[in-house]
Amino acid sequence: MSKLSNLYKYFTKYIIIYCSSLDPETLCCACGYKDANGKQRKLTWAKTELKYDPSYNMCPRDILPCIASGSHFEGEKEERVLCAMTWGMIPPWYQANYKKRPNKIATHNSRLENIHSSTVYSPSLQKQQRCIVVCEGFYEWKPGTDSKVQKQPYYIYATQNKEIKADDPTTWGNEFSETDGWKGFNILKLAGIFGVHKTEEGNIIHSCSVITRDSNKVLSWLHHRMPVCLSNEEECQVWLSKHLSTDAAIKTLNDMILQETALTWHPVSVIVNNGLNKTIDCRKKIRKIKK
Repeated sequence: MSKLSNLYKYFTKYIIIYCSSLDPETLCCACGYKDANGKQRKLTWAKTELKYDPSYNMCPRDILPCIASGSHFEGEKEERVLCAMTWGMIPPWYQANYKKRPNKIATHNSRLENIHSSTVYSPSLQKQQRCIVVCEGFYEWKPGTDSKVQKQPYYIYATQNKEIKADDPTTWGNEFSETDGWKGFNILKLAGIFGVHKTEEGNIIHSCSVITRDSNKVLSWLHHRMPVCLSNEEECQVWLSKHLSTDAAIKTLNDMILQETALTWHPVSVIVNNGLNKTIDCRKKIRKIKK
């Protein structure tokens, strides 16, 4: 069994695979926002130990791009920044080499229902270490009608303008201006939390977990769980705010209602089942698997 397959053995309860293929500079523009003075701003990257590498098939322990308040980073003057984080929260009590932590420590997702009482996630919540995991979309699998029917993977993404095709970057027309902000592919922004781990060498490693909840009618046909999607700038601003208490932040997520038109999806090839497949074909639209 390969090392990657061995990882998947522990992630069978619920796993979402992400697609984040935008290069670091373009991602800074796609995550742009309007600041308190009404100026459109693109983000910068916080200087950290990890490096984000774009991928069409991101698996647990890969490096995800996340947005966090600049106040969490020493010497950072920007209101919010992009930070490369390893996907899977490193428990606050874990002291050994984080790269060699046991596979059974599956912290890639955190359940909204019990995040407050978790010994893994609660310390980060108390420190207001909230983040936004950004991606173009994620993959989810619909079970077959019986055990003999292969699961059909789907690619889920934010609803786009009609001229944009999610699986064809040539239609995106990505551009950014200080007047109009970002014009291009509408990325997904998912509520997350992050931890700060100090290695024996004194290096600081950031790790994150995506917050999930029961699916609503938008995706309940596909799976009973889904990531918490932040639908607009106001929700992003509230979630990142250090002025919001932990209880209020969690209540905010519980009160969010995802509009039925917020997400779109299409079936994709089973090649995405293998985390070693990282090509653009992972998100290409196909016909459904025949029953």
